[in-house]
Amino acid sequence: MITLKKLGNNMDIIRPYIEQYGGIFNDLTLGTRFMWGDEFGIEYAIIGDTLIMRETYSEHSSFYYPMGKDVESALAAIEEIAFNTGTGVLAFGCLSEEQTADILRRYPYAEVTNYRDWYDYIYPAAQFKSYAGKKLSGQRNHVNKFKKLYPDYKVNFISEKDIPEIKKFLKEYESENDLSGWAAEEQPRVYALLDNMEYLEQFGIFITVNGKIVSASIGEILGETLFVHVEKALKEYEGAYPMTAQEFAKAFACDRVKFINREEDCGDIGLRISKTQYHPSEIKPKNYVTIKKSFSFICTPVTIDTERLKITDITEQDKDVYATLFTDEEINRFYGYDYRQDLGKNKPDGEYFFNFMQSLKAKKEEYSLAVKKDGKMIGEVVFYNFGYAAETEIGFRFFTEYQGKGYAYESVKAAIKYAFSVGFKKITCRHFKENARSEKLILKLGFIFTREDETHKYYELKK
Repeated sequence: MITLKKLGNNMDIIRPYIEQYGGIFNDLTLGTRFMWGDEFGIEYAIIGDTLIMRETYSEHSSFYYPMGKDVESALAAIEEIAFNTGTGVLAFGCLSEEQTADILRRYPYAEVTNYRDWYDYIYPAAQFKSYAGKKLSGQRNHVNKFKKLYPDYKVNFISEKDIPEIKKFLKEYESENDLSGWAAEEQPRVYALLDNMEYLEQFGIFITVNGKIVSASIGEILGETLFVHVEKALKEYEGAYPMTAQEFAKAFACDRVKFINREEDCGDIGLRISKTQYHPSEIKPKNYVTIKKSFSFICTPVTIDTERLKITDITEQDKDVYATLFTDEEINRFYGYDYRQDLGKNKPDGEYFFNFMQSLKAKKEEYSLAVKKDGKMIGEVVFYNFGYAAETEIGFRFFTEYQGKGYAYESVKAAIKYAFSVGFKKITCRHFKENARSEKLILKLGFIFTREDETHKYYELKK
């Protein structure tokens, strides 16, 4: 079983993947992952040469799109993790439109949502260097006013020796702003980012007026994008924000930088107005995709009629017959489950097996159906091993006196038809190697042999 590990602040683990595959959103940068890793409980695993990461916030977990060359194996690993933990719901977050399309090709019955508060603001880098054009005349005027009011301003590159003074500036910034919500959450993380700038390959500037720090900005470059993680300025210095944004772009938007990502607004209305006033070329949505196990395709109650049989949910009236089916040693020799493995020699009554079946249904692990002839239960068809790509496994067992009469073929064929009609795309099954009767039936139903191991042969049937 694949185990996820806590990432903590060890960015060296994810650094090569971030550098090669990250940068689609600010979430996939070293600065953001370092600053907010504890808040979002980042966990990771490396599958071959591909990184998978899961974040958990407010008890909701989602995976990032795999980062590496073997996306197929990584997605299979993610499915296994989701299948064996939590609610069994598989979720992906922070997906681009292209990644969303890829996920939906694999999981066609998925729900896509996104939240405006988390959209990234993307701008042409050249735009910030000049503030040229009518749309940005306001920012240009603010910069000109700043230069006129504070002619002795100076733009400085952040070095290690400057950090204590920048921290003093941040304390002054805090004292004049009533920080709350995400802004309050961010502030201590800015100090941590300052202390780890070299390790995280971050860079920044600060602007002084008469030797006093009045603004500062920190970020990083990934691919063609310059990311702005921190931008702070004192209120009394008019035009300090557009001045700082422009000087940051001038300093670091080198020839290969085509875009500037100024991150999300977190639902702050003032911040949203400010970001839109800079006229982004794109306000980029981050999609969230939720995939439920294919168990949800089944609509209770199930009723399937064939020429001779009725296939329906097992009821209280069936529980004693159901217990007999469960405890018949000959019937269960090739079924794959022996109740004595859990209960020893104690033979429970029908109530136990009925409740056991109901609990599996409640956990969305199995869906058992009674096969009835003339109102009497003669066997069972079971759907189980529900996956995320519209697949399930089917099993069956019948009382000895009803075997060899075509009832198994008739009922399983009808159950397969039902499964495909409600949305399943693939059905698998298996049998013990020595069970020649099951093998003959499975092949007759059209299943294709896929593999075998020491005990079983495996088959699949696609819609």
